[in-house]
Amino acid sequence: MSGDKSTLAWRSMSPTRDPSTDESPVVRPSGSPVKIIKVCFLSNNCNLSKNFKLVRCEDGNTVKDIIHIVLSSGCVGPNIKHILCYGLLLKHLKSPEKHWLHPDLTVSELTQRYEQQHLEAEWRYDLRIRYIPSKFSERFQDDKTTMVYFYQQVRSDYMHQYASKMSDGMALQLGCLEIRRFYKDMNPKGLEKKSNFELLEKEVGLDLFFPEELIKSMKPKQLRRLIQQTFENYSTLNQEQCMSKFFSTLSQCYSFTEESFACQLVHGWKVNIELVIGPEGISQQTENSTPVCMATFSKVRSISCSAESSGCTLVSVNIDGAQQPLTVSTVSLSVAENMADLIDGYCRLEGAENSLISKQSRGRDKRIKLPDIPNCRTPSVSNRDSDIYAEIPEYTLANDGRHCISRDDVIVGRILGEGFFGEVHAGVYKGHDGERINVAIKTCKDCSPEVKEKFLSEAALMKNLDHSHIVRLIGVIEVDPVCIVMELYALGELGNYLVEHQLDLSTETLTLYCLQICKALAYLEGLNMVHRDIAVRNVLVASPTHVMLGDFGLSRYMDDQEYYKASICRLPIKWMAPESINFRRFTTASDVWMFGVCVWEIFSVAQQPFFWLENSEVINQLESGVRLPKPQSCPPMVYSMLTKCWSYSSHNRPAFSELVCSLSEIHRLVVDQEERSGSALTLAGYSLAQPPPKPSRIPGNTLPKSTYRMSQMMEQPQVEDTLERQRREMMMDRQWLEREEKQMDLAVQLESHTKPPVTNSERDPPVKPPTPAAATKPQPTAELDRSDDQVYIGVMAMVRQVVQLKNSISTLQVSEYPDAVKAIGVSLCSLIQSVDEILPALHSSATTEIEGTKKLLNKDLAELINKMRLAQQNFVTTLKEECLRQMLAASHTLALDSKNLLDAVDQARIRANLAKPKPAACTDDSGD
Repeated sequence: MSGDKSTLAWRSMSPTRDPSTDESPVVRPSGSPVKIIKVCFLSNNCNLSKNFKLVRCEDGNTVKDIIHIVLSSGCVGPNIKHILCYGLLLKHLKSPEKHWLHPDLTVSELTQRYEQQHLEAEWRYDLRIRYIPSKFSERFQDDKTTMVYFYQQVRSDYMHQYASKMSDGMALQLGCLEIRRFYKDMNPKGLEKKSNFELLEKEVGLDLFFPEELIKSMKPKQLRRLIQQTFENYSTLNQEQCMSKFFSTLSQCYSFTEESFACQLVHGWKVNIELVIGPEGISQQTENSTPVCMATFSKVRSISCSAESSGCTLVSVNIDGAQQPLTVSTVSLSVAENMADLIDGYCRLEGAENSLISKQSRGRDKRIKLPDIPNCRTPSVSNRDSDIYAEIPEYTLANDGRHCISRDDVIVGRILGEGFFGEVHAGVYKGHDGERINVAIKTCKDCSPEVKEKFLSEAALMKNLDHSHIVRLIGVIEVDPVCIVMELYALGELGNYLVEHQLDLSTETLTLYCLQICKALAYLEGLNMVHRDIAVRNVLVASPTHVMLGDFGLSRYMDDQEYYKASICRLPIKWMAPESINFRRFTTASDVWMFGVCVWEIFSVAQQPFFWLENSEVINQLESGVRLPKPQSCPPMVYSMLTKCWSYSSHNRPAFSELVCSLSEIHRLVVDQEERSGSALTLAGYSLAQPPPKPSRIPGNTLPKSTYRMSQMMEQPQVEDTLERQRREMMMDRQWLEREEKQMDLAVQLESHTKPPVTNSERDPPVKPPTPAAATKPQPTAELDRSDDQVYIGVMAMVRQVVQLKNSISTLQVSEYPDAVKAIGVSLCSLIQSVDEILPALHSSATTEIEGTKKLLNKDLAELINKMRLAQQNFVTTLKEECLRQMLAASHTLALDSKNLLDAVDQARIRANLAKPKPAACTDDSGD
């Protein structure tokens, strides 16, 4: 196991891991030289730095003490009851040598007998389950930690020793069972989605679940199909069922509950046998024979080992009722001691209070003593100065004087609430300079090492954070009961604040809250930190215009209705991205998804997302394309940004640095709009219930001031008329685009026409060629003079490029897609430039709508580029036609929005008296 790679579920411990990131274990009273032993264990934790435990011990401590310290620390898991099943394996990393350490072996004996034979850094201590009770599936029902640990151990052994020898069908079954077990929250049809399978294949790695020989022996498509078909058989199993099925399937190929030892049975003559030791007892098996039970552990009375002059070692087991002891000869003392320890361990499971091994007969005195190592350094010094082992403080914050505070400096006040670990109190912190700060004090009732580690993880993250929109850590009280002291914000959580002040909060303020939270997350993004729980309940209000992001780490352990139990923690399913639900994969991209949900909460007055669904139903809705609807008060530009945050593929979501720029611009536009309207638009206002109305296509003057109040009173009854008018205008837009497309099609046909028309007879009149003017001079959108109208020319150029893409898309090669989209992008840049040139001459009241339409065009172009990339990826798949259809739909939307921009500019020019009517001489020549 020395060369193991790091894995999620079965990879074991790396011997070169830096221990400086782990916490030091409980220290025993000093009185003799201290030795630090690094005990490695199996874990589902993706953080490899947590897969070992440093144990400080003295020469008089035993292996039993070391095992107890590791298990009681909580690093393996909680509530371990079957402690007698665990053993410690000492392995030499550069040879096959390994020794099972008897629980009564002392640290000093361990150093003298084993560690002096090789360099200290070449040894490794592995925590394993060696003594397995009969019917372990039933016995471990009251100890889930031991059950899971045994499963991880068996699967680790399978992947390293047996997977390459398995048939393809068996390897597929075992691998799919592990996928189902580890990703237990995945939708039963999750692997049928291509993006999910690609994430599993490329970012997680199929080699975590299937042997390399299987992956290389098949083509990717064939392997994918087989995995999907096999996974479907297990897609409804829960974790316990997956483990049970794994054990029953694997047991058909090899026994993982028994150990075999090649030896000779000594009864006057020597017979070569395999001694099989397992939960049912001691059995012997000769070649081509079935195992024969020789003794059960309840009848074992004593065990002894004795070395012979020939170099072999005898193991004698005295059995109650037998005429003579069971004696076997092994090739070495190490094998004999491992065999004796295994039998003795099973006897302890059967109720033996003390070890049954006779110490005086172990033959230790006959061991050939190795030469002493030169005494250039004492053992204790070598342990402390080793590059592998390092003594670290009890807790990382202990050496940071800035964050360790005295309990006497804190005055505890009323209870603000109650969390998973304990109460949260209001209080006052008295600084060294006499300053008094209002603080929130989070307390921890349970001070066990495991709980304390989880509780203090939030402070460990926050101590290095310094941002104006992130909750500030005051310090940590490390004397039990431990406390985390943070700055208190009297206005409380943002969710409650939104409900209480919903009639007073303007769109500008809500957008400002979103911008401030986004800035805090962009700061975390720069530090490569993932928050994993972004929601209004974890945002605090410092003032009516200032919010702070908090809860770094605690929220994942909170017992709250918004948290759905997954693995060993509770997760906010309704806020999570699809890959987080399916694969428990948390990245900055998944934080972007959660930020989008948080923004939705802000504009929906702190409603719970998907409150109409159960947690188990959310992933099905997300994978079918359902997203949260636009809140009534959410500006269209903000909701358009949210749809980007909720892209199913994490690669298509924007980064927080991009979102900060977008929200800053949206906030500026909202501020300008509210300043022009003369009053802030609140959540209760009607004007935010729908997007701004499109300008009328019929030229006319604005209402005089005297009729303004009357128009406001008449506005509500005219809602239906307004909606009907907008529907008619939408139909007019589509008809206009269809007419332009037909005219553009005719122009394209004329350009591609190379042969003259052929007449049927010389007497026939010549065919009149089509009039090119109908194609080159399309009908204007308004009765205005279009001569030298650069905006109109730019829109027509845009439509021309869209039509050309439509006509040529079926014949283009995949490498030519970017050039076609680039031509549309160049036309858009020219159009926007022409609008910018005339913008200073227009009235300021029209600026907001024109700017908003320009931004919408930029988003449309980005969507077209995304659809183009999707079409490139699926050029050789059956999805090609669908991707091309989506690409054309995106270009169609771009053409329509460019028409809307022209309409907005026309209306602004009419209001500013800059529009020129169409000359009378310019009549419709369509009848020529």
